[in-house]
Amino acid sequence: MVSSHFKQAFKFVLNSLEVTYKPMQKKETPSIHQEHQLDRNLVEHAPLMIILLMLMEYRGSEFFVHLFGIGFVLCRGSHAYGIIARDGLGPDNIPRAVGAIGSWSLMILASLMCIF
Repeated sequence: MVSSHFKQAFKFVLNSLEVTYKPMQKKETPSIHQEHQLDRNLVEHAPLMIILLMLMEYRGSEFFVHLFGIGFVLCRGSHAYGIIARDGLGPDNIPRAVGAIGSWSLMILASLMCIF
């Protein structure tokens, strides 16, 4: 016999997978999807950049820590603006592309500064 709690948990997991992987069809869905996408994007990039900034500070380059930190915040803000205001889709979404490429390039440069 399967308990009712197990059935409820299984339904919850299936429902969350359906919401996550189902294409957006309703008008209300993009705003919820966009909020979760913003959270996921920040959670993916911010911890790595914080670690890189800490290593850069440890090596004694405080000026670059401030420069890269401000640049990273501006790039993430541009990326978030592109997702929210421009619906986040398509190649003509310039703020999102600038934010993403800027964040990646800052992380690459910070990692190179930590290595060399």
